[in-house]
Amino acid sequence: MNALSGSKKYREKRLSLLMHPLRREIYQLVCETPGSYFYEIVCALAAPQGTLSWHLRMLEKDGLIKSDKFGGKRLFFPKMLRSESAERAFAILKNNTAAKVFDQIVNNSGCYQTEIAEKLGIHHDTVRHHIKRLAEAELIDVIRDGRTVKYFPGELGKELIAGSLNVLTERYIQFLIEKLEEGCMTPEIVERSQHTMSLRIECPNSEDIFMKIELGPWETKTVGDDDEEEIKEEISKTKK
Repeated sequence: MNALSGSKKYREKRLSLLMHPLRREIYQLVCETPGSYFYEIVCALAAPQGTLSWHLRMLEKDGLIKSDKFGGKRLFFPKMLRSESAERAFAILKNNTAAKVFDQIVNNSGCYQTEIAEKLGIHHDTVRHHIKRLAEAELIDVIRDGRTVKYFPGELGKELIAGSLNVLTERYIQFLIEKLEEGCMTPEIVERSQHTMSLRIECPNSEDIFMKIELGPWETKTVGDDDEEEIKEEISKTKK
C-alpha cells in the first residue's frame, strides 16, 4: 500500500466515526433516547431525511449503534449501553397505551384488569394484550390472588423507575473509548458520573471535539395510540 492510499484510508476511518458534527448529534440522541425511530430523529434534529439515513447507516456499519424492527418501526439503540431486555422494555413503552397501562400499575400496585380498563377508558382486551407484553418483558408481575389476578411492578420495571437502566457502565465506557481509538482518535474523559459523561476527543490534523452523553430519568415517550383493529387481529390469532 502506498503512502497516499494509506493516508486516504486513515482519513476515511477517522471521519467514519464521530468527527462529523451531525453524526455526533445523532449518536448522542440515540444514547439519550433509547429506541428512537427514524422520524423521531428527523423531527429532533431537523435535518434532511436522506442525510440522516446515510449517517445512521454509517454509525451502524461502524458498530456504534444497532437497529431492530419492533411494532412495524425500526428502532435505534447504542451498542453496549443497555442490556437486550432493557432495550425491549424501552421499545414496548414507546407505545402510548402500553406506557399508560404500565404507569397505572406503577401508581396503583396490586390493581386488576377491569380497574385498569375503567381508569384508562379502554377495552379490557386491549389491556390484556398490553399486560401480556409487559409481563413478558418483566416490566410487571402477574400475581393470582384467589380468583382475582393482580398486577405489580416487575423487577425490570422497578429498575426502570429507579433509573438503574440509564447508567453509564464501565463496560460501555470502555467500549466507546476503544471504538474511538480504533478510529485514530485520542479520547479523554473530562467529566463523569453515573448518568453523564463528557469527552474531549483529540483528532490528528484537526481541532479537538467535545461530546456529552447525558442519560436522564425515564419518561414516557410515545409514538401514538394503538390501532385497535391491529390489536383485535393479534388477539384473534392467539385464540385460534
